[in-house]
Formats: sequence, C-alpha cells, structure tokens
Amino acid sequence: MTWIRHDYGIKNTKWAFGFIIVLFFMSMVFLQFTAAAITAFIGFIVALQLAYFSKLGDKLIFNNPKIRKRVLNGGDSNWELSFENKGLPIWGGNLKIWFIDTVVPAGQEAGSYTELVELDIPFTAGYKESVVLKVPVTGKRRGLSRIKKMELSIPHPFGQGSLMLEYGGMILQEQLVYPKLRKYQFRYAPSKQKPGQFNLKHSLFEDLFQPIGTRDYVPTDQFNQIHWKASARMQTYQTKVYNHVANEAMLFVLNVADRYAAISNLEERIEELASYIENCFSEGVPYAIAINVRSAGKIPYLYLAPGEGGRQRQHALELLSVISKNNSTMPFASMIAHLDLHTELPYTTYLMTDNVESIRKYIPKWSRKTELKILRTSEGRVIA
Repeated sequence: MTWIRHDYGIKNTKWAFGFIIVLFFMSMVFLQFTAAAITAFIGFIVALQLAYFSKLGDKLIFNNPKIRKRVLNGGDSNWELSFENKGLPIWGGNLKIWFIDTVVPAGQEAGSYTELVELDIPFTAGYKESVVLKVPVTGKRRGLSRIKKMELSIPHPFGQGSLMLEYGGMILQEQLVYPKLRKYQFRYAPSKQKPGQFNLKHSLFEDLFQPIGTRDYVPTDQFNQIHWKASARMQTYQTKVYNHVANEAMLFVLNVADRYAAISNLEERIEELASYIENCFSEGVPYAIAINVRSAGKIPYLYLAPGEGGRQRQHALELLSVISKNNSTMPFASMIAHLDLHTELPYTTYLMTDNVESIRKYIPKWSRKTELKILRTSEGRVIA
C-alpha cells in the first residue's frame, strides 16, 4: 500500500523560488555579479529542496504482517513497526500513530482523544536502510487494540512547511488484552454416576487404560482382569487394579443483555467468568461457553465447544476479550431455548444471569438433566 502525500508550505517555496529567479536576472542585467552569485546559490538550495521533497517517500515501504499479540491486563507488550527505505534518505522525521486505548504507552506521556491514544516517535531512515521501531505498551483494559492511523511528518530543512505521508492501508497488528483474573469462590464435584477422566476413589467406573497396580485375586474378579505376568512372578493369581474415574464437564452460560443494551456490570461478569476458566484450566476440567452476543453461522450466538487444556483456555480468553458493549445481543431466553434443543447438557451447568424470570420455565427441565447452578452478581449472590 502506497503512502498518501500531503505537502504543506510547498506553494510558498515555489513562489520564493520564482522570486529568486527574477532577482538573479535583475542582478545580471544591472551587472551586480556578487548579488547574482548569492542569489544563484540560494536558488540552487531551494531547487534542491524542491527536487528532494518531490521524490521523498516514494520508495518507503512499511512491512505490514498480520500479527496478534496477547497481553494480560497490566502486562507489557510492544508495537513493532518495520520500514524499509529504498529511496532518498529521511532526516528529522516524526512518526505519529493513533491506537485504541486498551493499551497505553509504557512510562510515557501520550495525548488521547476519546478512545484513541496519540503518540509521537522520532524517525530517521538512510538510503537502503531498514528501520524497526518497537513501541512498548502496557495492557490497560480488556479489549482489542489496533493502530487506526499512521502519519510520517518530515519538515523542510530551509523555510517553513513540511511533507506529511499518511499510510493509506489498514495496519494489521493487534494487541489483545485479556480480562483481569480475580479470585472467585469456585467449587465442583465430579459425578460418580458418569464415566469420565477424573480420578475419584469412590466412583463406580474404572479407566481400563490406566492400570495402577495389582492385588490378590478374589473369586468375584473377572477372568480378563487377571495380570498373567504378575501372577507368574508371584506364583498366585493377581488382579489388575485401575484408576476409578468420574465425569466432570461444565457449561458456562453468560447473559450480557439488558433488554436492548449490554448489562451495566459487563466487565465484572466477564472477569468473573475468566476467573472460572482459569480455575478449570488449573484443575483440568473440560468446559464450554455460551454468551448471548449475536454471531454469524449455524449457532446464532457466541459458543465455544467443550474442551480443556491450554488451547481451550486461549480460545476462551480471546472470546471474552473481544466482547464489547457495542455488540448486538439476543434475548437470553432465546439462547436458552436454542441450547435446550441443540446441545447435550454436561454434568454441571452455570447460568450467569440476574434475569431468572425470563427462563423460569427451563429451570425444572434443566435441573433434571444437569447439576444446575444460577450465579447472580456479587451483590446478594445466590447459587441455586
């Protein structure tokens, strides 16, 4: 993408150049050779400046790879701006960028207008020189930050005026700031009645792929459970012992709609859900997420399929990071109805909402299918 040129003061320079030419010829006519020499020298400098600025920036290339950096709230990151100058050298330039204030410059003063941060960076690039500018930033609040605009201003070395190069394309770098992780009380109880992958001493189910030892054979043991090598070694029948496992999977259903707008405590609810996700990650509990923000596709709302581990955690935190009060929402009851028809409920389901009346008819039905808990806001929190 090329740069858009804006020349400031170039007309005045051209008028001055024309005036110098007139003075030169008048000096020659009146045989004022000293004045003519001085005028010619000044004219040469002005002509050189005009020629320089007419070609300046023509071969300045901004490398614009698609990069998304992830940063914790209060964590450090940086914008990495890479330039390659294949044309005339640039001296004394000033690079100005505007970006969304989910990140702010680290330890620097920066001007801001509404939700944009404005930052000035000195810029110099010689002929055939590559320049990489790293702008350190700090995560300020949850959300996605992009560089919305970039301008390079180069002042005229003689006289007033400047050349301003405005980058005409979309800058593809992004800074994704994760929600704050707070400590919320979180309890889960694996189901003894469903097989799964969690070790539980009193579970009815065994994981046949995780033998942990042997014990002496008793008449009630099945024949295929005998460990023949251990039996030959011990000279008595030995039975395989397996891990007892239980099921624990969770579905978090978050309501972010208050009639036709987002809820007033959106940030608090997102931080709460992010903390539950962090707990699930540390405990190895699989989980799914449903949020009543409209989305294109077969599922008309934001939905993260069940999973566990680091990749699931990353996808979940990214999903929460991009939610905004400007998103279009759908009624919570409509999302619950869709989940009721199209989703097999896991062992535990958490409904994070204060609007219980709109889904009252689903509560008895879901309570028979899953361990249903309703999480209200921290003011008078009730877990049903």
